[in-house]
This record gives sequence, C-alpha cells and structure tokens, in this order.
Amino acid sequence: MSCTGAQPDRKEGTVVRRWPARVVVAWLGCAALAGGAQAGDSAFYAQLDRQHDWLFERIQGLLGGFDTQFTRTGEEALVVPVSPLRVGLDAEFLRGGHGLESALRPDFEATLHLPNIERRLTLFVSSADLQESSADPNARSNPVRAGVRFFARAHASFDVGVRVKLRPVAFAALRWSPHYQAGSVDFYPFVKPYIESGLGLGTSGGLAIEHWHEHWIVRSASFADWERRLSATSWSQTLQVGHAQAIIREGRYDRLAAGHDLACGTLAHLTAGGDRLGRATSYEAGVTYKRPLHGGWLYGYVEPVIRWQRISQWHPDAGVRIGFDALFWGLASMPDVIAAGCR
Repeated sequence: MSCTGAQPDRKEGTVVRRWPARVVVAWLGCAALAGGAQAGDSAFYAQLDRQHDWLFERIQGLLGGFDTQFTRTGEEALVVPVSPLRVGLDAEFLRGGHGLESALRPDFEATLHLPNIERRLTLFVSSADLQESSADPNARSNPVRAGVRFFARAHASFDVGVRVKLRPVAFAALRWSPHYQAGSVDFYPFVKPYIESGLGLGTSGGLAIEHWHEHWIVRSASFADWERRLSATSWSQTLQVGHAQAIIREGRYDRLAAGHDLACGTLAHLTAGGDRLGRATSYEAGVTYKRPLHGGWLYGYVEPVIRWQRISQWHPDAGVRIGFDALFWGLASMPDVIAAGCR
C-alpha cells in the first residue's frame, strides 16, 4: 500500500493555498488505510511517516522563511519555533424518519508562531465557529477563520480577523478562558463577547467542570450563546463519564465540551440542547472510543449515537460518527507524550 500519489504539488506557494483540502483528502485518507493495515506492514507505516514529515517540514519551512523576511536590518533573526497544526475529519451517518443522512466536516487548528513579525501577537487559522459552540458540530458549516490574536493578559486574548467566504466576513472577539484547580476538580470558565459583520453583537460562554480519579473522568460542560440580532439564547448541557488515558489540550472550549479532546480512551456522553432558555429541542446519547492509529500523531475514533429532536417529534435517530486527528507538532520519529500516555 502506498499514498505517494497524494503528495501535494511542489510548485511554490501551492501548499499555502491548497493545504487544508490536500491534507484532508490525502493524509486523512491514508489514515483510514492505516487503521486497517497489518501491524507487520512496516513499509506502509514508514511511507506514512515520510508523508507526515514531508508536510510538516514543508509548512514549517514556509512559515520560517516568511517570518525571517521581517527581520530588521542589522539585527539577528529570532529563532522561529514550531507552529503546531492539527487536521481532523469528522463524518456522521444518522438514520432517522427521513432516511439516511450524512455530514462531513473537516476540522483544523493552527497557531502560527512568527516572532520576527511581532512579539506580542499570534496569528491563527481555525475552522471552529466564532462562538465555539459544542452542540452538534457536524450540523454546522464553519468556513475558515484567520486573523491576529493579541494576548492582553493571562487567560485573556483579543482576536481580529476574517471568515473566509466568497464575500469575506470581518469579526472581532474578546476571549477569557482561565483554568482553576481545587484538588482533583478542574474548572474551565469561558466568556467571549464578539461582533461579526452581518451577524452583529453577541456573547457566548460556558463552564466546564471535570473530576479525575486516576484515568477515570467525570465532566460537566455548559454552553450558551446570545445574539442581539435574534434576541435569543441557544444553549447546551453535556455530561461525560469515561476512562481517558490521554487528552489533546488545545484550549478550544467546543472540543472540550464535546469530548473531542480525547486522545485515547472511552467516553460516554448525554447532551441536551435548546434554542431558548427553559426549552429543550434535542437530546443525544453516545459513546466515543478513540485510540492512536499510528505513532504519536495519528488518532481515530468511532462514536455510536442516538438523537432525539423536537422537530422530528422526538423520533430516535440512530447513527455513528467516525473521525481522525492528525497532529503536525513535530517529526514522526520524535517521542510524543500524548501517545506515551495511551500505552
């Protein structure tokens, strides 16, 4: 087996313009094959690692070369650190009263560290929605957001950027997301006032509380989003219980509240959501099983779910979600603390 033909074009600038789609189609397509490959197929896994390292070095080289161009004359260029990138693909297949429904959603997160451009700001690229909503992620279409992140204080940041569409949409947001710990209980409050052209003013927020006992975890995650234009508040409440050997920490509230920060383990959840305070419009129950597919950079999950929706007269819709996470945080040969926790 080989994925050599999926390698991106080597023309200058091609990776910058086309890498999200290429990564999803090529590297995550190879991930599906990796899950089914025999453990003894060392040639396949070596090829997969070479694909990973080629893309990692290509992206880091482009970013480093771009950043050093902004070094002032007579000054020594600052060392450009690694810009971590995660690329994921989530697919959902749900059978309800209207037949089989499916949804496919690429998901990626990149924090670009370019010290020679500016020492007090960070560039970011993300497919998360502006509100960081955790409810039914596959039902949303989230165009890419890119912008500049200013870290005003500890746990607080200010984002300015655009949402990439045929007609780009400008946005700005102030985000506060500290982490508090009391014994074995962790608290993750989250508040985010925002403004977006065409949408107007709004505020999203939530509170996640989790308790750990060895590798066992119990987590409660609340979320609410108020939009001034609609004068309405949507909300969700999730309870998660399971055995988690390792977690992928990114600082995104939506992945934490949905349990998608799991690196390896089993996590059951029960979620209720509504479009106004005091009224539920959907319930969902499911179990997520996730584990490393290869090395310390490729992870896959399967999640059987049952959903009840008011709009469907509370008909039980059963289905499954499957997905992959590919971490481009370093070379494939480098030891990884996340994968080490999964053993």
